[in-house]
Amino acid sequence: MPPTDTERRLCEATARGDVNGQIAAIAGEDLYLAAPLPGQDPLPVYDDPAIGGTCIPVLTRGMLPPWQPHQLFDRVSVEELAQDWPNDKWKLAVNPGTPCAAYLAAFPAQRAAWQQIRAQFGVRPGGLLVTLFSGPLHGPVAQGLACGAPVAVHHSVPWNELGTAFLDPATDAETLRGQWSVTDPATWQQRLDQLLGGQFVPAGTEAALRARNAADGGDGAGGEGSAGSGEEDGDATEVPELVTAYEQRLRTEGLLPADGRVVSLRALDHAHAVGLVRWGLSARLCTPQQAEQAVQQVAARAREVYGSWEEYAAGYLLGRLLAFDNGWFGPQYAEAVHLHRVLTQDPSSPWRALPFA
Repeated sequence: MPPTDTERRLCEATARGDVNGQIAAIAGEDLYLAAPLPGQDPLPVYDDPAIGGTCIPVLTRGMLPPWQPHQLFDRVSVEELAQDWPNDKWKLAVNPGTPCAAYLAAFPAQRAAWQQIRAQFGVRPGGLLVTLFSGPLHGPVAQGLACGAPVAVHHSVPWNELGTAFLDPATDAETLRGQWSVTDPATWQQRLDQLLGGQFVPAGTEAALRARNAADGGDGAGGEGSAGSGEEDGDATEVPELVTAYEQRLRTEGLLPADGRVVSLRALDHAHAVGLVRWGLSARLCTPQQAEQAVQQVAARAREVYGSWEEYAAGYLLGRLLAFDNGWFGPQYAEAVHLHRVLTQDPSSPWRALPFA
């Protein structure tokens, strides 16, 4: 089985002998070029006996090899390859040596066709649910990765992958530096612990939601340390008006049940914790074993707070709205609602297919 729909489309086009279909299959996708090690040539050019010619190899997302500490990849597009192609006689080898292989001639006319098809299909949009069929689909690791599914859908990368890259090592390292002030394994672990502890959601609002849930007799929150983000129980306040306004709007749009209320905002931190793990793995700040343990910790923390994927989804949605929309009901609201609908309504979503506990 091809690992993602990209490889499936590529295999089908190759079986048909459809060169334009091969290009269309990868036109809007990220392709991965092996990054040179010190002392190596900048391009991994090789002679392929299967076609009797010189090739530049690239991989589609689903064909990236398992994580290795020193094996990195740069992310490129068909358009970038067409613009910077070094030799007209060389071919583009997509997934060489695999069942999903395709070999594309790269004379100027062919490269012009690459760009035309790229312009026709455009860049792969965000907001797509992608499943890696060779990745974890069941079990504790899959449940942990499912907690980070909103971040994966936002970037249209597989939700169930702990591998070589999230986007690419350089971009992922910059995300960690710029958004989380993470530059080394120690700061990565510190941020992960803070996210696992729910320390980035607004403490007063979190405490108010927990107090309301307890008053309602809810059992979604519980366990040691369940008070929000360092707030003492006595500091719980009334639920902010903005939260009430969002909940009313979400009920009106059918995104919360008619009597539904949000239990906690910590799902936002849980989703970001999974993102942090995946960015850290890509940036080589942790190992696959550490990453697997960390995402299982995320799932365990989520179960301390929520009783179902529905409660988790509502918590993430409200948390995201408070963090990024702040009462505007604008583009950030629409984007958050889109992510919510994809993950709660698509039959292939892990929030539909996996048990929460």
